[in-house]
Amino acid sequence: MAKKAKLQRRKRPSSSPSVRLTRQLLVDGISGPDGTKIRLARPEDSLRFGELLHLATEQIEVEHVDGVAAGQCGKWVVDGLLTGGALTEPLVRAATSGRLQEAALALSLPLVAEDRDGTLVGALLALPPGGVVQTVQEAGYEQHSLLAMLKYVKIKGLAVTEAARGRGVGGALLKRCTQVYWQLDFMLLFGEFEIERALGPYYSRHGFIVLEPGEITDVGFVLTGRPIGLGAAPGEQLFFRWKGKTS
Repeated sequence: MAKKAKLQRRKRPSSSPSVRLTRQLLVDGISGPDGTKIRLARPEDSLRFGELLHLATEQIEVEHVDGVAAGQCGKWVVDGLLTGGALTEPLVRAATSGRLQEAALALSLPLVAEDRDGTLVGALLALPPGGVVQTVQEAGYEQHSLLAMLKYVKIKGLAVTEAARGRGVGGALLKRCTQVYWQLDFMLLFGEFEIERALGPYYSRHGFIVLEPGEITDVGFVLTGRPIGLGAAPGEQLFFRWKGKTS
C-alpha cells in the first residue's frame, strides 16, 4: 500500500526575527541571504545608494543622499537602538527650534545590501511620512503631528540590482527595516508602488496589506481618535503593515 505523501507548507516570513538588533549590528551588518550583508549605509556609499534607489523611484530627494554622505541620515534611529528609544525629547527640541527638516533626516533609515565582494546590490530608504504629518496638522492636531513622526514610517524606495534579484535581498532589507522601527516602538510602515509594476503579491508575501487602486485606510484614529484616510497617489497602490499584524 502506497504511503501518503506529506504536504510541505511553505513558511511565511518571520514577523519576529530571532536576532535583536543593536546599533553595532546595524552598523557592521547582519547576515543576509546568499552571502549578503544588510547594514546601515555609510558616507562612502552615498552615490551608489542614490543610484540604486533611482531604480525604484525618481522621487528620491538629494537631501537624503547628502545626509548619508554627511553621516546624518538615520542618526537618531541608530542611536535609539543604543539607548532603547528616547526619541521624543530630541524631536520636541528640534520642533521648538525650527529644525524639523533635520529631525526628519535623523529619523530616516538608509539601508544597503552588500554582496560577498563588497558590491552594493540593494538599497532601502524609510523616512517620516511628510504627507501624513501635514494631514494630521490640517485636521487640527498640531501636537499629534509630531507623534506621527515617531509612530509612522514610509518606505520611500526599495531596489535590488537586476543581477541580484531572486536571492531574497529585497525581503531581507524589508525585514531589517521593519525590525528596526518595531524595536523603537513605531506602529505603522507603509509605502506605494506604481500599478504597472504589479508588486502587490511581493509585498503581501512579506506581511503587508496591499490596497486596490483608489482604496484608503485609516491612520488617524489611533493618534487622534478621529479617522484620517491614507491612500496612494494616482497611478500607484498603497501597501501597509501595523506592528503586531500581518496580512
